[in-house]
Amino acid sequence: MEELSNEISKLLFSTFTDGFPFLNKDEIIRIWSLDFQWFNPDDSMLLFSHLLDNKWIIKSNNYFSYNPGLILIQPPLSWNPNLNDILNISEFNKPSGIKVIPLENEEIITSESTHLGKDDVNYNNEKMIKLLNYVSKKSELSKREVIRRSERKKMALGPISLWMAVCLLAREQGLDMNKIIDIIDNN
Repeated sequence: MEELSNEISKLLFSTFTDGFPFLNKDEIIRIWSLDFQWFNPDDSMLLFSHLLDNKWIIKSNNYFSYNPGLILIQPPLSWNPNLNDILNISEFNKPSGIKVIPLENEEIITSESTHLGKDDVNYNNEKMIKLLNYVSKKSELSKREVIRRSERKKMALGPISLWMAVCLLAREQGLDMNKIIDIIDNN
């Protein structure tokens, strides 16, 4: 039972990132079926319904989040959830010793989509500007394209920083990583 509970903890860790702790149903289905490509849309819907019915996912207004009594576990690289295993798990039982206190008058801040826009990330940070300019110049990609690819990489990989996504893009483009590290480390 604990192993199955850990599977769900890993699934929900990947789904609900720090920036988006509350998502609507369509966003969750899209993340599982299109972003991560773990399941087809029908299986994603079935899994969502199962987790909601068994209180692993909770509803607040029209948005959903993981059960606050659940301790999320970061999955290892290349981890994939097993649909059949997760569908066999029963109702969520909070671990002993954990007291869940419901929040009153909680305010949910949502965005129109999970796509990062200019207002969501500080592109005016001096180091970030320097890094984007360097990657753009050396890779011969436009600055806009560097940002777009980095945001896409961030969405695909889940809970990583934009800095890391830009660094991964730079590595993918074959750029000198020592120079990238110097840009990040120097003031």
